[in-house]
Amino acid sequence: MSEKFETILLEHETLNKLITEKDLNTFVKFPSFDTFSTEFIDWLSPKYYEVFVEIYNTHLGTKKEAKVVRLINSTWFCNAETTNRIVEFLSERLDATVELSKQLNKKIKGNKNLEDIINVSAAMVNNVLNYINKAIFEKNHPAIIEKKNEILDNSLAVCEELKQYKASSEVEFTMFNGILDRLKSIKLNDVQSARYQACLSKSKSSSNKYLVVTVILVVLFIIRMIVRFVN
Repeated sequence: MSEKFETILLEHETLNKLITEKDLNTFVKFPSFDTFSTEFIDWLSPKYYEVFVEIYNTHLGTKKEAKVVRLINSTWFCNAETTNRIVEFLSERLDATVELSKQLNKKIKGNKNLEDIINVSAAMVNNVLNYINKAIFEKNHPAIIEKKNEILDNSLAVCEELKQYKASSEVEFTMFNGILDRLKSIKLNDVQSARYQACLSKSKSSSNKYLVVTVILVVLFIIRMIVRFVN
């Protein structure tokens, strides 16, 4: 039976490369999961888990981290049992992210210190809403969804704290928009979506007001220059 499955694997170049060489490129196209029988997937599952963990550990935090994002985003070629093992493996990262998001939310509450605002916002973008975590968020697994929601609730709370700043507060407003930009491509639940839209509306409103004020100031400056020239 093993030889039969080995033959099947050889027939699918990209999947075979992933399993045998423990490597993939970011533009790889895998076969449909439905191509394979349950028996084949059961045979492949432990091999797939080993490959998943090795690619994750090898490329995480390196210039080739996109491989990890691509692997997480791709179909997981494994059975339910191995899927749960992978989720359990990734949960350690999500647990740390939940804790960090709580700390950042707590730190920024009522905090007007610019350095703290910059540090919190940078950590939100780079450590909480980074591309690895965003890829994990896409997986429809109860354990992931629960942690994802807690992380996003804390992220939105930070945005709501920064929402008080106007566009004229350039640094704070830039930090606010940076977090919103990371949130825009994440699937939110209804409550989170409403909170996000409220922040987005404030961002657009403040930006428009800032633009109007800037235009007025420029026009006034030009008029003054013309008057001086005429006189």
